[in-house]
Amino acid sequence: MNSFCNRSKLQTKLRNYFSVFIIFFFLIQLFSCKKEKGINQIEWQNESLSLTSEICKKFRECADSEWKSIPENLKKFTEGRLDETNCQKRFRESNAYKLIGGDPVQIQTIYKECHKSILTMSCGDLQLGKINEIPACVSFQKIQN
Repeated sequence: MNSFCNRSKLQTKLRNYFSVFIIFFFLIQLFSCKKEKGINQIEWQNESLSLTSEICKKFRECADSEWKSIPENLKKFTEGRLDETNCQKRFRESNAYKLIGGDPVQIQTIYKECHKSILTMSCGDLQLGKINEIPACVSFQKIQN
């Protein structure tokens, strides 16, 4: 009878240790979950910032002829968004910069195609929103969202 009690106590202790281990394991998993940081690829980051800078420059140039028709309160906002530093700062927070949201090579290819298309578009086409008709730019927008 005494050995039965000892065995029962041992089983209870083992169950308690096992339960503590499982809880500890899940706590570690819970606290180690982090938001996806993306891929830190310096070459791509530098190249994509350069591409972004060229796109912002294109939009700035297109906006130059339209500044007179833009209300004063929107001018400062628009100028600030198109400023090269702010433009690149916003892009650094994007999925494309961090290569999140799909195959990294595909993200790079899509962005390069979209960039090339934007630079060849006229300001009139950009104003008409024809960027939304370019498959690479539409795909890129999905990655960013």
